[in-house]
Amino acid sequence: MHDSALVSQSWAATRRGPLDCHPANLLMSAPAGKETDDMRSRVRTPVLALATVTVLTLSACGGKAPATSSAAGSKLPIGIFVDNAFGDGDFFDQAAAAERPLRKKLGAKVTTYEGRLQAQNFEPLLQDAASANKLVFVLGFEAIDAVRKVAKANPKTTFVFVDGVVGGGDVVSAQFRTAEGCFMAGALAGVAKEKGKEPPAAGFIGGVDAPVVQRCRAGFVQGVKKLAPTMAVKSKFVGSFTDPAKGKENALTLADQGAYAIFSYAGLSGAGGFNAAKSGASVSPIGVVSDKSKLAPGKVPGSLIMGVDSVMISLAQRYQKGGLNKGAGFNFGLRDGGWKMVYDQALTDGATRNKLDGIQKQIVAGDIKVSDPGMR
Repeated sequence: MHDSALVSQSWAATRRGPLDCHPANLLMSAPAGKETDDMRSRVRTPVLALATVTVLTLSACGGKAPATSSAAGSKLPIGIFVDNAFGDGDFFDQAAAAERPLRKKLGAKVTTYEGRLQAQNFEPLLQDAASANKLVFVLGFEAIDAVRKVAKANPKTTFVFVDGVVGGGDVVSAQFRTAEGCFMAGALAGVAKEKGKEPPAAGFIGGVDAPVVQRCRAGFVQGVKKLAPTMAVKSKFVGSFTDPAKGKENALTLADQGAYAIFSYAGLSGAGGFNAAKSGASVSPIGVVSDKSKLAPGKVPGSLIMGVDSVMISLAQRYQKGGLNKGAGFNFGLRDGGWKMVYDQALTDGATRNKLDGIQKQIVAGDIKVSDPGMR
């Protein structure tokens, strides 16, 4: 999940029913740059300019032309839409990392669109994306209603919603096997040593007590118990995805309860665990979505990386081969680029990394079965 601010999952569940997607999709980081009065779609630095008529059309709306980049002789136009903005250092930037390989490997022309959390602009931007591209990736839970509507109205364009399920038969859905990834975070927590000794507990911090967070917690607990059967797992829920101060408070509480390695699936609230480590608390925070080692240098043994870029590239290649049917669903885990672990070699020795790599190989081979409640 992101360490950027997230929309309250309890609010989202009230608005749209049970939440099926990863909390990362509830991203609500503060947009960078100046917003226009109406469209407010921020432009990333373009590599190639769009046609003048497109620029004029968007300018008339009070917005700016979306950024476009391509490889010479490109034939496949691909759009990437996010409901907020790039530059979050997390989920959306993981998607942005797909841009270069899409151009280089697939010869694609890539255009990016930013909704800036202005819901009234989602449909117009997605319609622009449908008109200009054959394949459009959509990220951000807030855009689910808009993509469902626009996809139905544009049958010649294939829309892919990343990290969730969109019903209706018009959108391709790509999910992540959340418990599987979180299992590896738990395994890392299970081998973490405090001053050379096994601590009595590992800690889990959730943003809110909701099904998708419980899926991660279930995987985390399984991972801890696999490598440290007697280690307790202490859990706390912040009650918000946007409260790092409360997240730090929870991390300190868990430390008082004997937890050393702490894994937060809590959006911006998760920054509290890293802040606790930086303040001198005896905790070892584990990152998620992207490498979080810079948030608490010398304190983070590893991070669970969410392979958003890998998933997008895989599905784009499938599209090129004619194997991406509308309404289809895909899920991604350790075996197929959905998750991967990175470790700080100064904090995890070779033997420990080998042990963790062995666990991951057993999951990939199917020798270790990870229970993922709610996965569909």
